[in-house]
Amino acid sequence: MRTAVATFGYGRLEYFSRMLSSLGQCPEVLDGSVDVIHYLDGGEQSQQQELKELIESSEVPFTSIVLRPRNFGVGPQLIGARRDVLDEQGYDRMVMVEDDIELNPTYLTTLLGLSDWAEQFSDAGTVQVWNVEAGTAEALLPHLSEVELTNRHFVTYCLTKRVWDIIKPTLYEYERKFLLKRPYNKRPHYRIRRYMRQVLRQTTKGHDGTKIDPPPEAISNPFPSIPWRSAPTSQDAITSLALYKAGLHRLTTRVSHAFYYGEVGVHSTPEVYETMGFNGQGHWQWAREDIPTTYALRYHDDDGNWLTSFYR
Repeated sequence: MRTAVATFGYGRLEYFSRMLSSLGQCPEVLDGSVDVIHYLDGGEQSQQQELKELIESSEVPFTSIVLRPRNFGVGPQLIGARRDVLDEQGYDRMVMVEDDIELNPTYLTTLLGLSDWAEQFSDAGTVQVWNVEAGTAEALLPHLSEVELTNRHFVTYCLTKRVWDIIKPTLYEYERKFLLKRPYNKRPHYRIRRYMRQVLRQTTKGHDGTKIDPPPEAISNPFPSIPWRSAPTSQDAITSLALYKAGLHRLTTRVSHAFYYGEVGVHSTPEVYETMGFNGQGHWQWAREDIPTTYALRYHDDDGNWLTSFYR
């Protein structure tokens, strides 16, 4: 598949530098088998030129740098990148990498291998190899081939053109109704929550052909309720909701190949970081010979309970 890796930057030079250095350790970037496109948001506090200079002075190969002419905000920035890469440039899939994730050298090899494996299933949605799984390297090593259903944050993931074509009507409707002609940080939260409730009432779609077809007990609604004052209204939340109503399952490896360090940001503080359980991430490097070539779905925890998760 023709693959693009899209990164996103707005300020936070130290964060972006750490992400960029880790991206440069991935062999697929170094040998040019993926195209790296950097999307740098604009605005007074964007440090856009500093980020551009950082990219250009690094030894990490890239295909292009997209400079936003103004502050798009996270929603229009990420939706716009998917439109650009998958609709307009015709890539078969894209990897989304935000500026607060450190990638293992095995990250892209594992992620793209998982994407290839998942494409045999008509009900597979996004795939990722970032997870919050505590444990020592020795304890986690035997579980590298295990895959779980997830509804966690979209810190970094892979999205194919097939999946995007299914969910983009919902994302584009959300963009048209709530993001155009207003700053992203002033989006109408109550109207968006009303829209989310309407989407949840829609019939969940089915799929033909070979499917993951997990047991009903293994499938979690990312939004079992839409609290009027607190439900998330981000484009990530809408993406998760769109996948769920499309009958597409988000997949992640049980064991992580990346480390999320975004303690401070638009939606994060050290307290939120701890509450979300990110302090429990295993942060280990894996050898290339440890990368699995096939995967097995895991639906129960070690005590035999059904795994479950919701969007947060």
